[in-house]
Amino acid sequence: PKAPRGICGADAHAIAARNYVRSIAAGTSSHSDHAREILHVLKAASADGNYQIRDEIKLIKLATEWGVKTDGRDIYDIAHDVADVGLLEFGKPDGFQLFIRRATDERQKLWEKEGIQPRAIDREVVTAMHMTHMGNTSDAEALVRQGLRMSLANGWGGSMIGTEITDILFGTPTVWTTEGNLGVLEKDMVNVVVHGHDPAFSEMLVTACEDRELIEYARSKGSKGINVVGLCCTANEVAMRHGVRMAGNFLQQENVVLTGAVEMMCVDTQCIFPALATLAQCFHTKFVTSSPIARIPGSEYVEFKPETALQQAKDLVREAIDNYQNRDESKLYIPPTKQTATVGYPTEQIIKHLDNVTNSHVDEIGSYRPVIDAVRSGVLRGAVAIVGRNNPRVRPDYSHMEIMKELIANDILIVATGCAAQMATKAGLLNKEAKCICGEGLKRVCELVD
Repeated sequence: PKAPRGICGADAHAIAARNYVRSIAAGTSSHSDHAREILHVLKAASADGNYQIRDEIKLIKLATEWGVKTDGRDIYDIAHDVADVGLLEFGKPDGFQLFIRRATDERQKLWEKEGIQPRAIDREVVTAMHMTHMGNTSDAEALVRQGLRMSLANGWGGSMIGTEITDILFGTPTVWTTEGNLGVLEKDMVNVVVHGHDPAFSEMLVTACEDRELIEYARSKGSKGINVVGLCCTANEVAMRHGVRMAGNFLQQENVVLTGAVEMMCVDTQCIFPALATLAQCFHTKFVTSSPIARIPGSEYVEFKPETALQQAKDLVREAIDNYQNRDESKLYIPPTKQTATVGYPTEQIIKHLDNVTNSHVDEIGSYRPVIDAVRSGVLRGAVAIVGRNNPRVRPDYSHMEIMKELIANDILIVATGCAAQMATKAGLLNKEAKCICGEGLKRVCELVD
């Protein structure tokens, strides 16, 4: 039989907990570092620069929440001070994450009681790495508690900061009807794919693809124009702000190149297969990396910088257009499969839709009250979030899809993002017609809100 402990005396619980906490540290680092980068973009924003403030109302609201003075000040001075406060959330020496004050009093008291209120984001990651280093914590419960604390620093720190600042810079999403799956690629257009997680990069590429001069240049090369599509979380970002169509999720990224129709795939960070560089060489596709965080051998590396972002994007799109003539028709096949989807539901849009079913004479507007009442009365049985990647260990998308279908059939509302949202798109579950497979309660809610 296997020994109950390792040579150092650590048992299976300690070993598993150490590995688990280190996985949380990697995830927290990735998502929170995304927020750090977008804060630096906000810090560099200016009225005549590549990046401007698109949602001034949300900026003022956040500035007030964080104690930044706003009266009589230039909007960009306010933005730069907000960026400084946000950046301090990563390394401030004292106190807890500012956004945990958004949680309910009950939840905050629980975190305080359990000693897991999240401090500075970087501190929680460093603490976790120190605890899991050789010769330190072997108490599984203490390790899991640090994992919880670090997760809260990510969710109520990095992830929430990233969402708020992205909306301020690029606009709070609105509802769009778009399409998803490989069929969104176009045979007679220059296809540019944006892939990864960083909207600062993809926003500039989408802007460049809409440039009139570049569209005319694409037509001069024999195409009908430029078709920009998204992969993974970048797909979500550009879909809910521009209506850009989604080519697929995590396990579909290689399939996009396999169509032979992609002139250029531009990637930033996270969820990018190293195999794409080798695969692209089998076709005419140019594979471009843009971040020092995600360097991949065999790619064309163009480090994206805020001060030159738009010009860099235009140069890349022009390069993609020039590559259109290098397509090999014998390798070209675009599956016709695609589904329509309605996307773009931040909290503001959800409340706006709910206001349409509220009796303004007697009920509170500008709140989630209609949904809460529907849950309280039993019309809906609750809500769940489904996020994240599909897995090559199981049939692609199968688990996500079956779980979603079962939940909505039982009147449970789903909030989907990440690759789960693209899976739902491909399965037709983000189409309003999907109400026909919902339970009677959720179906009725869909009809009222529509």
